[in-house]
Amino acid sequence: MRTNYARLRKLFGALSLSLVGIFSAEGAVALDSLQLIPRPVTISYTKGTLTLPKRLTLSAHTPRVLRDGLAGLSLATTEAKGRTSSFIRSRIDPSVQGREGYRLTIGARGIDLVARDEAGLRQGAQSLLQIIGQYGARLPQLSIVDSARMAYRGVMLDVSRHFMKTDMIIRLLDEMARYKLNRFHWHLVDGGGWRFPSEKYPLLTKKAAFRTESDWDKWWQKDRRFVDEGTPGAYGGYYTKEEIQRVVRHADRLGITVIPEIELPGHSNELFSAYPELSCLDGWAFENSDVCIGNEKTFTFFEAILDEVMALFPSKYIHIGGDEATMRHWGDCPKCTERKRVEGLKDDHELQSYMIRRIEKYLNSKGRKLIGWDEILMGGLAPDATVMSWRGEEGGIKAAKEGHDVILTPGSHVYLDFYQREADGEPRANGGFTTLEKVYSYNPMPKELTASEAKHILGVQANLWTEYVLDEAHAEYMLFPRVLALAEVAWTPQADRDYASFLRRANYHVPALLKRGVNAYPLRHIAALNDVDTARREVSVRLMSERPAAEIRYTVDGSIPTALSPVYDGRPIVSRDSILLVARLFDGGKALDVPDLRFRTDYHKGIGKKITYNDCSWNEKYPAGGERALLDGVRGTPTYLDGRWQGFTSPLDVTIDLGREEELSHIFAKFMQERIQWVYMPGEVEVLLSSDGVNFRSVVKQSTRTSEEIYQPVFETFSFPMKERARYVRLRASNDRPKGNFIFCDEIVIH
Repeated sequence: MRTNYARLRKLFGALSLSLVGIFSAEGAVALDSLQLIPRPVTISYTKGTLTLPKRLTLSAHTPRVLRDGLAGLSLATTEAKGRTSSFIRSRIDPSVQGREGYRLTIGARGIDLVARDEAGLRQGAQSLLQIIGQYGARLPQLSIVDSARMAYRGVMLDVSRHFMKTDMIIRLLDEMARYKLNRFHWHLVDGGGWRFPSEKYPLLTKKAAFRTESDWDKWWQKDRRFVDEGTPGAYGGYYTKEEIQRVVRHADRLGITVIPEIELPGHSNELFSAYPELSCLDGWAFENSDVCIGNEKTFTFFEAILDEVMALFPSKYIHIGGDEATMRHWGDCPKCTERKRVEGLKDDHELQSYMIRRIEKYLNSKGRKLIGWDEILMGGLAPDATVMSWRGEEGGIKAAKEGHDVILTPGSHVYLDFYQREADGEPRANGGFTTLEKVYSYNPMPKELTASEAKHILGVQANLWTEYVLDEAHAEYMLFPRVLALAEVAWTPQADRDYASFLRRANYHVPALLKRGVNAYPLRHIAALNDVDTARREVSVRLMSERPAAEIRYTVDGSIPTALSPVYDGRPIVSRDSILLVARLFDGGKALDVPDLRFRTDYHKGIGKKITYNDCSWNEKYPAGGERALLDGVRGTPTYLDGRWQGFTSPLDVTIDLGREEELSHIFAKFMQERIQWVYMPGEVEVLLSSDGVNFRSVVKQSTRTSEEIYQPVFETFSFPMKERARYVRLRASNDRPKGNFIFCDEIVIH
């Protein structure tokens, strides 16, 4: 049996090639030298270059983003008297094909930009600005024909948990437009604080926008109280109407639609600090986060707030949240009970659906459309609602099959609050591990849909929740360059996307982002991916880095690589025993200031052997490889979401039959802890041995050394050196925590 990693092999092979294009002697440009993101649909080159004059003449129909962008590049411009005398000639031609389609030609006598519509002109302008930014005054002669794969290309920023200032929002919009993203989802209110200004309900910003503590864990786990604006030491903030108008105007100039979110019926505990009558408990309580649907004042409140929202935001779509309502108090609330009786609602899911439908009807009466997270499917979906599917693709698939529009935003690929590399040395994140490659690998077109159903997939969105994002610089670090990967996912045809090409271009754009003052993550992850060949009884490891131009030097004995260590050449590193690999990045013989990679894999006695789960079973959501997962030799990456870690909500208790009595020198098992995601270390791991599979003797026990207070992902290897003989190895790992908490195991290694 051989684990198939064909896609990864193709990727590694591509990365081993030279990826840097150069000008030829004749002045033609090599295909891969152009650093555009997102990659256009087609690019064709001609020999020669075009030199920009000191003053550029622009035709009358030049889009504003191009005029502003040229000014930002310190290029002087003037408007030509006639189109033919223009050096940069822009015009609209409805015959141009494709969504936001444009044709950009850089020829011997100037530049022509022709687009289907104003949106196409803006997108072509952004491509031209990127080319000028790369080449300066001497441009390669080329022709680009381009259009958007998806209509909706979005980024969501949560400003409730941690308030982000308007200037940061403006910078984000500028970068979104540069990379052809066109929807900014502004998560304005949530349990962390109310950020929207209301004239009718002024206590919202006075009493629900500031809290006692900036640290999310300290506040959410132990306090959850708000304080009045102006209280010494208060943490928070809110936007003025003028600031919101500034953001909306700036976005409109860039061709970006701002979609506001007003969360309901859950995630609303901040409301009760200002207006306690909206709660089923008629007041604030630590675990009370759902509004009272039985209270007519709730609808009066939200309709008035939505009126104020619609007055400031011209977006066709208004997002109403709808996710993660606890429904904790609705069953005991007399008003909610009466509402269910009068409306003929059979349960709390239908009660929530009643509110969503009623709010949708109100929005529709104002000429707007409702978007909600995929929980709005529960209890029956509102007639014209658009579903934003975050709990995987299932909700989106269901909605599309029912004829509803969908935006895909699964946590597995496009949640940007997760770590970008191993947690050591990184700013705090919300657990998880979502690399640049993981974002890029997403294809937002579920194969389960027919062609007609697929038309309901409007697009894709990346989300940055900010529980652990403390300020604007941290937010930018989490957004960039992963947002660039999303941009290419949403714009470029699936068949034309290639991660090796994108990674080369991303390495060009990250320094440019940093130069523009964006605090981008500097691309410093080294990945190890292992393979197992049971026929040859060997393990192998392949390496890749986020900096393909750098050398990877490595050792296999656990020592730190030096300039004299072997250079990784793209071929697998093979062993019939164990590999204790350490890898570093080098440039010209000098180690780069990026973290080392440490990785161990083993071909051990347990691989392929029979394993029995004793009165325990893995959680259905985290099966990894099923009953072979703990003995397949394939090591997990730094996230339980990679499909290689097996998850249990019960104690782990397995027996491995080695087939015959063996000499045993070392047994170990690796577990992880991600406290934020309810994943904890087992309190104790025990090894028992037997010759007959019936009578077991306990050989050794080990308690965890990992504190539950550590917020970062932690990995602990429970190691048991020994001198024993046995045929059967039994491993037990305790899970004494309340229901719903996990332990995750990677591999049980037997030497």
